[in-house]
Amino acid sequence: MLLDDNDRFALARRQRYLWAAFKRPHRVLSTCRVNGGLREDLTHIANHQSCEGVGHGARQRAALGLAGADYHRHACEDAGLPPASTALMGTAANMQCAVRAEASYRELSVTLVATAGVLGNATRAGDPAGWHEQRDGSHPLDAPAFAPPAEPAMEPSPDETGEGTIVTLVFINQPCTGAALVRAATLVTEAKSTALLDLRMPSLFSSGLATGTGTDQLAIAAPLAREACDWERHWAGAHNTLGELLARATREAVRDCLLLQNGLCPALRRSITAALARHGCTEQALRQCAEHALDSETARLFHDNLQAIVHDPRSAAAAYALAETVDLGRVGILHPGVAHEALLDQAALLAAVVALAPEHTADFRARLAAAPERAPAELAALAVVWGFARKWN
Repeated sequence: MLLDDNDRFALARRQRYLWAAFKRPHRVLSTCRVNGGLREDLTHIANHQSCEGVGHGARQRAALGLAGADYHRHACEDAGLPPASTALMGTAANMQCAVRAEASYRELSVTLVATAGVLGNATRAGDPAGWHEQRDGSHPLDAPAFAPPAEPAMEPSPDETGEGTIVTLVFINQPCTGAALVRAATLVTEAKSTALLDLRMPSLFSSGLATGTGTDQLAIAAPLAREACDWERHWAGAHNTLGELLARATREAVRDCLLLQNGLCPALRRSITAALARHGCTEQALRQCAEHALDSETARLFHDNLQAIVHDPRSAAAAYALAETVDLGRVGILHPGVAHEALLDQAALLAAVVALAPEHTADFRARLAAAPERAPAELAALAVVWGFARKWN
């Protein structure tokens, strides 16, 4: 299927492969292990689904059994692409979920095609690593101390694949210096991160918000100047139009990919647990808290109506405010002497909103303050459970 065709490249998709064939020489910056880095001799850049995201161990073992160059050659030949002049990226995301986005200003335009999934190995830059590369390959490290409170994630493979992967192919219609492409890569990375931050996606390896995944890849291409009158763009920062176009197209494509691949959108992130699960306040934690804090009849009512409780819009808003308070305390923006007091304020507001009784915020705060000091997740769960009980008393 032909997705785009212009005087610079043709973009096509067939089965598990998506590729661009250059019609004129391009300068390409890519993260590909084979034919990657900064190149001017490539004829194709491509993305492909190398395995399914979950439970495809046989396929993953077969891919890992091939050295990087061998797998590259095998995959390129399968797609009908020349191995020696193709930069190939891999993911477990479905190529049918790829999204093409475009942004332009006057003579300048940016085209971007992305695939994106974040449910497998979303990370926050600086999270504990799971792998260490040595001469003979990558080796797993001891499990990090953080245990994800939500569904456990599969350990990402070190072969740069995984359903949790964001892959971007970027095409700039004007010549750019190598330095400009490097700067463009930073803008694409920043924009990818903003798409995740807008959804408040959690890292699966810490309690922070995700900025990407552990296996993200990109390729950025711009045509080479071919006449004396051609000039090369030298900058792609956030203050000039090229940087803005790159960021806009990336954010749009990644956002739409996450809807197609993972079913993620702002409306579906509007819940108490979407806000607080990364801090440990999951649906399971709420059920357990209800069993301990409520009588059996009220606890059963809470269990049976949990989905309606956690998706209440105002309760979700209060939960996100509480999560932000935890974050501000962790990084030191809130003074340590007031961080717990601020947390009590937000927990009381959450309880009052769940109870549909904002006039009882002060009562909830006094009650929460009198209880034994708890971790933020436990305090949040108790606020939700007490708020529900007050709603019907």
